[in-house]
Amino acid sequence: MMLKPIVDFFQDKLRNRIVSIFAAYLTFVLPLLALILFFINQSTALFSDLPSIRKRLFAIGDELLSMLSQYFSLDQEVSSNWFSTNFQSILDLSFGFVQESFQSGTTFIANAVLIIVITYFLLLYRTAFKNFLISQSKPKHRAALQHLFSQIQKLTKRYMIGQGIMVIILGTLIGLGLWAIGVPHPFFWGFLAGFLEIIPYIGTSIGGILPFTYMLMVSDTIWQPWAVVVLYIIIQQIEGNLISPNVMGSSIKVNPLFIIIGLFLGGIIWGISGLILALPILAISKEVFRSFDKLTAISYLMEDGLARKEALFLEQFDDSKYHFLSLFFKEK
Repeated sequence: MMLKPIVDFFQDKLRNRIVSIFAAYLTFVLPLLALILFFINQSTALFSDLPSIRKRLFAIGDELLSMLSQYFSLDQEVSSNWFSTNFQSILDLSFGFVQESFQSGTTFIANAVLIIVITYFLLLYRTAFKNFLISQSKPKHRAALQHLFSQIQKLTKRYMIGQGIMVIILGTLIGLGLWAIGVPHPFFWGFLAGFLEIIPYIGTSIGGILPFTYMLMVSDTIWQPWAVVVLYIIIQQIEGNLISPNVMGSSIKVNPLFIIIGLFLGGIIWGISGLILALPILAISKEVFRSFDKLTAISYLMEDGLARKEALFLEQFDDSKYHFLSLFFKEK
């Protein structure tokens, strides 16, 4: 679905569906590959500093443990031995996991190949699937169904272009801000935060916590880590109130409750892929629901700014044709 607008563009120019699909893959995959290579290169430089980070963590932990031992009257030597033994194991496990996540790509490549193959056949047979769905509907509903397909295509196109622009803008702004603060590898952290922005709430939090934690470990001053926090708060305000409404548009907006539920279910069912796909699936579902009278009220229930639309349901949807529960229950 995400690649279809790109395939349609190339098919208008090249007049060959298979060539158009491969051209769309190149257009989409090459920038993504360049981004992945950038992250791998920067993460290699980042993880080369781990020995010094480990020493800094031990120093911070030792100082904190000393304060707690004095406050609670604990045996300093016993506490120190326990901390050294257990914290070393935790560090090795944590750093090993993070480093493998960035630098080991076997599983990622296998899943990527499978997704590419499935997507290829979906794009190749897309007209057949579309005609099948249309043939299953009554003639009087087919125009509405065609309109729905068109709206979904526009929505996915806007989402793809919007997310690409958002990653570039946020990565550049955050990277420049971190560079001004003096954070090592500023554009690695900036574009990592921009890419994580695709996952609502969770990605935003991780994108800010990672450089803040990193600067706590490597910075010799106390102001730099907190300057990172201030920078992320400012960027988030600019993104939420200025960039996102203009780039993404209102049709993508889904209220936070449904986003959290979508993230929870997507994470359980598909893992990281489910977290990334949760928002576009919710936005498409909202558009689909709006095409059916019984589900129209649910589409408005999913919209952002729901608190301002409390009276809408009694004023506009207080009619039997909008009663969603009548699909499951019959009145006696």
